[in-house]
Amino acid sequence: MSEQVFTDIFGEEIVLADSVRQMILLKHPETADFIDQLDRIFADPDEIRRSVRDERSVLYYRFEAEILKGKWVVAVVKRIDRNFVSTLYATDQVKSGEVIWKRNT
Repeated sequence: MSEQVFTDIFGEEIVLADSVRQMILLKHPETADFIDQLDRIFADPDEIRRSVRDERSVLYYRFEAEILKGKWVVAVVKRIDRNFVSTLYATDQVKSGEVIWKRNT
């Protein structure tokens, strides 16, 4: 199995397995326009939050004005034995959850 490895703003490695990439593209076809920007989302996010539904999941948010007429791109990372991308999608707003890190504006 092949995988991509990214480094986040904290210097942590995050893995995207090819099988997960294929599942994301199947479940969220609109992500084809921005799935190749994961390196930027992890290295330069606008905000990072812990999921309220799963304490092992962390959500990386980055607002992209050119994506779908202005959306938050969200990369969800599960932190279990290692950090791995579980899904990617676009949304109109940042979800609730504990703020781990936020860009100073």
